[in-house]
Amino acid sequence: MIAFGIHGHEHGPRPGHRFPFRWRRRRTALAEVTERVLAGDPGDEVLRLIAHRLRELLGADLARVMVLEPGDVLAVRAVDGTPDAIPRGLLTPGGSAPARKAIRAGRPTVSGGLGLFHRVPHDAALASVLDAPLLVRGQAAGVIEVATRRGGRRLTRADVRTVRMFAEPAGLAVARLRGREQLRRVAATTAAAAGQGSVRRTLDALAGGAVARTTAASCTVYLLEPGPGAILRMAGGGHGHTPPSRKPALEAIAGATPVIHEGLSGTGQTPARGAVAAWPLLRETTVIGAMCCHFPAGRRPGETDMTVLEVIAGHAACAVEHDRQRAAARETAVREERQRVSRELHDSVSQALYGIALGARTARELLERDLAEPTGVAELAQLAEPIEYIRRLADVAIAETRTLLCQLRPESLEAEGLVAALTQHVETLRDRYGITAEAMLGSEPETTPEAKHALYRIAQESLHNIAKHSRARNVTLHLLSGPGTVTLTVADDGVGFDSQGTFPGHLGLLSMRERAREVGGTLLVDSRPGQGSRIRATVPAEP
Repeated sequence: MIAFGIHGHEHGPRPGHRFPFRWRRRRTALAEVTERVLAGDPGDEVLRLIAHRLRELLGADLARVMVLEPGDVLAVRAVDGTPDAIPRGLLTPGGSAPARKAIRAGRPTVSGGLGLFHRVPHDAALASVLDAPLLVRGQAAGVIEVATRRGGRRLTRADVRTVRMFAEPAGLAVARLRGREQLRRVAATTAAAAGQGSVRRTLDALAGGAVARTTAASCTVYLLEPGPGAILRMAGGGHGHTPPSRKPALEAIAGATPVIHEGLSGTGQTPARGAVAAWPLLRETTVIGAMCCHFPAGRRPGETDMTVLEVIAGHAACAVEHDRQRAAARETAVREERQRVSRELHDSVSQALYGIALGARTARELLERDLAEPTGVAELAQLAEPIEYIRRLADVAIAETRTLLCQLRPESLEAEGLVAALTQHVETLRDRYGITAEAMLGSEPETTPEAKHALYRIAQESLHNIAKHSRARNVTLHLLSGPGTVTLTVADDGVGFDSQGTFPGHLGLLSMRERAREVGGTLLVDSRPGQGSRIRATVPAEP
């Protein structure tokens, strides 16, 4: 192995000499690499181009670029050439590979070249191996390695000069790689700090981190609502200035790829606007939303900005997906617990209450029969009143238990269908609250089980609100199957309310709208103070 340094610079061919073809190819390849570096291409792509061009220029069997990673481990980042020409030297800390020796020496080294009597000590199948260290801010950051197989050409001092010419742009590419990885770690730290608490707080923190770590003026996270159609809702962010329009977010979602809208220069009437970058939130192959960043006027996102946005968008997608999985698991657990409690109520409390009511009713009948006898009339009459009181309490308790069973688990919906479940709920409303309720339900609608469940819960919430708040005396409930749709209407003659108003802390209307939307339906609310209310839910019929 021979180690040497190259001093001075190469200025091209001397005057009077023929312009070498190889020199032109080398300069052309170097110009191509330099242009790619200045254009901001990703570091790995630049390193792959360097390995490819060096192998072509030197007629080598292999060219590769290795980077020093944390822990003093050399990691191969770009390879071009024949796999069986790859040297088998160790790439671990303390290894004796020529690459390590070049890094320690701080200058290029050649094994097996520059003469006929030098061998490659670590691999007899190779003719020669050239290693040139890469420097980042004066420190070794990696190495370019070029190798030829036994029987091929041996590498020379001219080859060393060629490799050294590419070492500087390779060092810049390695610096860019390290910068990207550092940004990924910073973004991951931001995401980890944001991951505590609700998904809304997490998305707010991630959007804030995007603004803090990039040149963006604001960042907003949009999520797709479940169900058909591209319905976006703002889920987090809005940091800095006015959130950007939803158009870039919709384009990023439609194409499942990042989108950049260039800014507009200002005129006398329109202010200048900066670029808008939208990054899709992807879970495997499904787009669940987009992160949209608005940049100041005259500025567009650079490679560093896009790297940070890519990482933060990935964390945002994970946060949303995990939240949805937790919500689904909670809903399953709640449903199973409701089924368990409903069985307990039905098998124990409900049966006991029914037995009390039956016994009190039987005792009352016996008393009425005995009261017809002339003896002991006064004593028997005193017993009638508490027995009647027990019977009334038992009837009320049975009605309450029936209501709880309907709320916990609409068994008739699962076993007998939507019409039977709604009929049972209307009867419960009459028994419990004494409201005159009329149900016109027709035949069982042809729609999905999810849509039936949504309609049942909407009817349940509507009737509950009527009983608690409307002071209505009459209620009508209609279920109509039309062409392609199933419509549920619940109307009452109560005090009504302002359907355009907001009701902080009361989630009934919001819950009903979400249930309809989740199955591709709609919900209309028509109510005015003093004029009752009408709720109309429409869902698609099953195709």
